[in-house]
Amino acid sequence: MSEAAVEEKGNFLVLDKRISGWLFIISSWGILLWLLNILHMATPTGDKVVWASILSIGLVGGDYITTNPDFRLYSDGIFILLCLSFNALAIRGIMSNVEGGIKGWMLSVGNNFWPAIVDFSNVRKIISVWLIILGLAFYLVAGIFYGGWVDPGVYSVTAPCVIFGWAFGKLADIQSLED
Repeated sequence: MSEAAVEEKGNFLVLDKRISGWLFIISSWGILLWLLNILHMATPTGDKVVWASILSIGLVGGDYITTNPDFRLYSDGIFILLCLSFNALAIRGIMSNVEGGIKGWMLSVGNNFWPAIVDFSNVRKIISVWLIILGLAFYLVAGIFYGGWVDPGVYSVTAPCVIFGWAFGKLADIQSLED
């Protein structure tokens, strides 16, 4: 490895491959939610989400949802800047740590995720993958059919499925290391 590569690895702004991957997914999701909010499609009623209120748990910005369609600099502007900054940070980490950059990272996610759907040799891994798929499918169906992209009820079903799926995946990885 060259000296420049070693120096870049030591930089605190170059995140780990796994953290960069999760940050890329979450920040891309935030950018999509911001766009849906600007287009008044984030809620079933067409109201706008006040990001400052959601991110501060109601301490800043008042109500979580408003009928005011105006662009809010301290809510919409800061939210998109945060999402874009995190996305750039994640892309930098992926480009530095993954062979082939973003394309290589996406291929590695596909190569690790999709075979586990039907691999019955590790029950925890298959439960893990199916819980994640179930949670994401529920979120997509609720979002498309009901327009509830920013809905606590939808999140209360999606989040446990994804989190328990991720945790079962970690258990499966540890189990495979022990065997």
